[in-house]
Formats: sequence, C-alpha cells, structure tokens
Amino acid sequence: MWNQVEDLMVGACDLHIHAGPDVVPRQQDIVEVCQEAQEAGMKALAFKDHNTSTADRVKIVNRQVSEDLNLIGGIVLNYAVGGFNPEAVERAISAGARIIWMPSADARLTIKKVHVTKETPWFSAAVKLTEPEKGLSVLADPPDEPGIRSDVKQVLGLIAENDAVLDTCHLSAKECAALIDAARDIGVKKIIVTHPNCSINFMTIDEQKTLADKGVMLNYAFLPCMPLFDRQHPKDILAMMAAVGFDHCMMFSDFGQAVNPSPVEGYKMFIASLLALGMDRADIRKVAAENPARLLELE
Repeated sequence: MWNQVEDLMVGACDLHIHAGPDVVPRQQDIVEVCQEAQEAGMKALAFKDHNTSTADRVKIVNRQVSEDLNLIGGIVLNYAVGGFNPEAVERAISAGARIIWMPSADARLTIKKVHVTKETPWFSAAVKLTEPEKGLSVLADPPDEPGIRSDVKQVLGLIAENDAVLDTCHLSAKECAALIDAARDIGVKKIIVTHPNCSINFMTIDEQKTLADKGVMLNYAFLPCMPLFDRQHPKDILAMMAAVGFDHCMMFSDFGQAVNPSPVEGYKMFIASLLALGMDRADIRKVAAENPARLLELE
C-alpha cells in the first residue's frame, strides 16, 4: 500500500498547514515543511497562521524551493488583524496573500464550542475569549437583520477584485450559506468550506450538500482523526465526501501541532486511511490533487 501512497502524494495539494514561526509551538518550521513536501513531489501548500498574514514568509521561502512546488500565503480575520478589516486584507493581498480566511479562534461559533458547549476542548489554548457574543460573526447585527455585515462585504469586494480565494474557516453552516450567497453576488469565484467534519464547525451531510450545491469546494481535514483531537474515524470522512460528491471535495492535513506528525506525514496517513477503506485511487487523486489544482488554476 505504501507505494500507492507515495504515488498519490505526487501532485497532491495541502491547502491548510500550520508551521513555525508562530506564537505556539509547531512540529516544523515552514522551510522544513516545504523540504519534506518537495521530496514527496507535492504540488501546492497553503500556510495558515491564526494571528498574522503568511504572505511574507511564503514569498521568502518560495525562492528556496522548486518551481514545481507552489506556496500560498493568506490571512485569517481574527482580532489580531482587526477582525473583518478591509485595510488588512488589502495590504495582505498586496503582499501576495491568495487565501482570505474568515475568523478562526475569534469566531463566535468557536468560542461557543470551546467554552460553552465544550465540544472542542482541545482548541481551548487558542481561544482567549470566553463569551460567544464577543466573538466575530459574518451575520449582520442584530441577528434577525438579514444579510451579512457591511465590512464583510467590503472584504468580499477585495477578494473578488483580486481573484483571491475565500475560505469560510470556522463559520457555522448558516453563516457559510449567507456568506457564499453574498460572495457570489459580489463576484467571488473561488470559495472553500473548511473542515465540515471537525467538531469546531461540524456540519451534517445535508448541510454539506446544500453548500456544495452552491458550487464551492468542501475541504476535509485529517486532524479530527487524531487521538488528542476528535478521534473521528476516517470512514466518516469518506462517507461525507461520497455523499457530497468527490467533484466538490478536497482533503488537507490541518497538521503542524507539536503533538502530531509532520503535515506531510499526516497527509500520507490520510491517503493511506482512504485506501484502506476502499476509496478508489482515481477519486483520491481527484480530491488530493485535481480539484485543488483546478481551484488554484495550477493545472
């Protein structure tokens, strides 16, 4: 099986990796991740930091790797960058950011899952706020007012203008639906729904299918399968992807935590698990390589 894993790693894309330097310990720094990915023959990596843009570090490291490995930076709209801050987004894009993530640690839903319902205790170290109402939501206030916030619309305008990628990050299914509709109206073409299989923003299969019907990509994480996280069985992820349709799916590690293997090893584990569960090699290649490459126009 391992020969098949190595073969499927060639051309694979991991669009959600955590690496040093960071304010929390990471398994590897960005250079080490890139070196390992290059040896595996991967096609693209996207680096995410909960507190700052990764565009600058990606630009520097990009000069040290093969042209065959595409490195992607972005910015997460947590309070550290001013939340839904159009100026921060504009400057990040000017510096080379290609993915704009909605809030993660400061998302209203995340705060609720960590500190109220306690469904996601493993993320508690990253979540400083304890009251959900102080967290960030794309929905306009008051909650019964239709639509999304005006500053979010400004951010969507910048994403559309620069043909960047919108990533829903830790938003709820309801928020995702409203955001995607607004983004389409404004002209955003590339949209990712992040880890709908994770407890931090878990979505039912029906919710996932509804979002997929809007023409977006759903990106499934292997991190929830790890023993110190959600302990999810990979068969549940395969069932979700099969129900949604592999044409609408991608896969990523979400690795970088000091307690886990490296992101590249995590990605290999994900592929190996799907192979062991009987997923067709062609479908694995589709979600690992073809779909993300098409989204990023790397074909």
